[in-house]
Amino acid sequence: MAPSPASIVTPEARFGFPPGADRRLIRWPAMRRYFADIAAVSPRVRYAELGPGTEGQPLVLLTISSPGNLARLDELRAIQQRLADPRGVPPAEAERLIAAARCVVLVTCGIHATEVGAVQLTPELVYELATRDDPEVHHLLDNVVVLLIPSLDPGGMELVADWYERTLGTPSEGTPPPRICHPYAGHDNNRDWFMLTQIETRLVVERVHNRWWPRIVFDLHQMMPDGPRYVLPPFIDPYDPNVDPLMMAEIAQLGTSIAAALTAAGKAGVATGIIFDAYSPSRAYQHYHGGVRILAEAASCRIASPVHLTPADLRDARGFDPLERRANHPLPWTGGTWRLRDIVDYHKLAVYACLRHAAAFREEWVRGFWQIQQRAVSQSSPVAFVVPATQRDPGTAAELLQVLRDGRVEIQRARAPFTADGVEYPAGSHVVPLAQPFGRYAKTLLEIQHYPDLRLYPGGPPRPPYDITAHTLPLAMGVEVVPISAPFQAELEPVERLEPPVGDVTGVAHAGYVLGCETNAAYRAVNHLLRAGAAVWRTGTPFRGAGREWPAGSFIVEGLDRDAAASLARDEGVILQGLTALPAVPRRRLRPPRIGLYRSWRPNAIDEGWTRFVLERFAFDFATLRDRDLRQGGLRDRFDVIVLPHQSARDIVQGNDPREYPAAYAGGIAELGAAHLRRFVEAGGTLVTLDAAGEVAIEHLYVPVMNALQGLSTEVVYAPGAMLRILLDPHHPVAYGFEREATVLVVNSPAYDVLSDDVRVVGRYPMTNPLQSGWILGAERLRGKAALVDVPLAAGRVILFGFRPQFRAQTRGTYRLLFNALYYATLGPEA
Repeated sequence: MAPSPASIVTPEARFGFPPGADRRLIRWPAMRRYFADIAAVSPRVRYAELGPGTEGQPLVLLTISSPGNLARLDELRAIQQRLADPRGVPPAEAERLIAAARCVVLVTCGIHATEVGAVQLTPELVYELATRDDPEVHHLLDNVVVLLIPSLDPGGMELVADWYERTLGTPSEGTPPPRICHPYAGHDNNRDWFMLTQIETRLVVERVHNRWWPRIVFDLHQMMPDGPRYVLPPFIDPYDPNVDPLMMAEIAQLGTSIAAALTAAGKAGVATGIIFDAYSPSRAYQHYHGGVRILAEAASCRIASPVHLTPADLRDARGFDPLERRANHPLPWTGGTWRLRDIVDYHKLAVYACLRHAAAFREEWVRGFWQIQQRAVSQSSPVAFVVPATQRDPGTAAELLQVLRDGRVEIQRARAPFTADGVEYPAGSHVVPLAQPFGRYAKTLLEIQHYPDLRLYPGGPPRPPYDITAHTLPLAMGVEVVPISAPFQAELEPVERLEPPVGDVTGVAHAGYVLGCETNAAYRAVNHLLRAGAAVWRTGTPFRGAGREWPAGSFIVEGLDRDAAASLARDEGVILQGLTALPAVPRRRLRPPRIGLYRSWRPNAIDEGWTRFVLERFAFDFATLRDRDLRQGGLRDRFDVIVLPHQSARDIVQGNDPREYPAAYAGGIAELGAAHLRRFVEAGGTLVTLDAAGEVAIEHLYVPVMNALQGLSTEVVYAPGAMLRILLDPHHPVAYGFEREATVLVVNSPAYDVLSDDVRVVGRYPMTNPLQSGWILGAERLRGKAALVDVPLAAGRVILFGFRPQFRAQTRGTYRLLFNALYYATLGPEA
């Protein structure tokens, strides 16, 4: 029996209004206490805190099932773990496990904090599952273990609620806050589900996914207000080829079933099979771990404020007309008032439909999990990937391997040299066999992507992908990884724990130390040295010493005693080589750069968050520059280098609309701020622009370069997240430590024509097709174009990146280009 209604009060009684009420939001601390109170008296609900998020608000997991299932929760979790790895499980044992298992359904809400509807639903959903005493709920809870995460970004949720309540009754009511909601990832926090760079992502993967391997993940979102009311799978093509065929069928079946339930309830505007594909693993961790992802996208209102839409307001979405009745959209919504309560109602009906399906077909869902995992351990081509022991950047190679281990991929280490596909690999090399439970996860992250050429209609423009089209980590991270096609013999041992590279101090340091510039870790070490007051120089040319070649840009460190050197080497995993004499090459003193990082008030300024995250991780000191700082001027007195992260020139210069945002958050840097940037450079400063931000330098600093792709349609040139080859000049300070070839990730990024002989091209596209992974149209338009340029301007310079070298904290193979650009600003004269 359920607890009596007197012991668990309704959300309306607890909060003073029903969830989804106009212009009202239940706040996270109050909601969290409500969940804890329910769990304290309900035998159906367990409450746990996964840990604090980035801004300190705890993430919560609610486990909801029948009292009998909760009493054997450890047993049910052990069954999931056993079924996940079929090796050594005989058929009879598998049948017993399938009969005893329950279908595990994970429901996740509010990964994007402005999408408040699903989070506001959860108190009502939990109340009903805890108190309803009817056959439907008993059947659901007897057959399903519900894992509910009410908010994947509680810090962002509180930010949104603060802003919303502060602006009620003003022209800003219903606008997103003038700050990205997640402090680093912003809206990209649903793109972090394989790199796991953010605290929230790691908590959910480590403490929910990897403990339970949920069979169904129902991910509740919102989208633009002027399209369909609700979108569900089937996903459109393409699917990642590493997604099991049964999953594709299950996703189509479950998504269609939920859509039918909504339509049966009279909910209009429900569409399936539009907009969203299932190609990228960025938010599909479960697709490679035995589970399906069901994405639900509800039309938004203005946070909690209603919107009124006429038929004329409803717009085409990538070829889909929300007013047209179609097989995948049988009951169009033709306009009216759309409220937060509508979003809550659609989501609630969808969750119940999902749970009914999971309960009704419990055995089929569990058996499907077993079958998918059986196929996973039978992978035959390729048989493995090898990560050779000799890497240019061992620390980043270790990070790549750690990404795989975080996804529970099995890794082995060679005890002795071995040969595979005719190539000999040294002892210490790592082998990733693919015939293992989560081998498909490794395969999708390590292999080259061949994204199909898809059009909105035959001969028409390209159909946009849901996310980027390439996620090949070896290319993104600059790590050598080799696919192996034929079985091979090797003496291997399992790797339970990956250790970072061990730092060391070698040689006699009569003249100081040399530190190579080929690794990311070297730059963190140098930043610590600069902060401690050490004298650091960079060599202007390559040289040979201590039995190896040192590239141009290597760091010479003076004034460091051996104990301090040993401590630094140990902490940062770098090799400091003692010098008996200084090398006979030009060198330039490096002083700590005074860095200004521009941070827009625009809600979509995501790239600044990722840039800030990377700079903090590598111990760069910097100050945040807001619009008023640039309008105020006096920049050269405070900064050596200013970074404009990726953002359009319009967003940077014009900023938020003053009709919607208070004056403090509106207006951008304006022409005045752009003029001050120009004076900053002319007075000797360095301006670094990333991707689209280069428009500011072209339009307002009048640099003699132009975007060769400006104005070309997507039918002519289109690169929606492709990995491309560029050719670098390793003798230029921005490319110090690199080999001639590098891989960059471009998302319809600029490519430059150089209009002056004074401009130095640091990186350019080859004369051949630069595509290495993903999809590009019009590759011939990039032939010989510049991707990275150094433009002298009076006493200063502008460095224009035609890509994002720090993209989502994933492209670690190009971090050092950004780091070098920052150091370039304070390199002294040759000595």
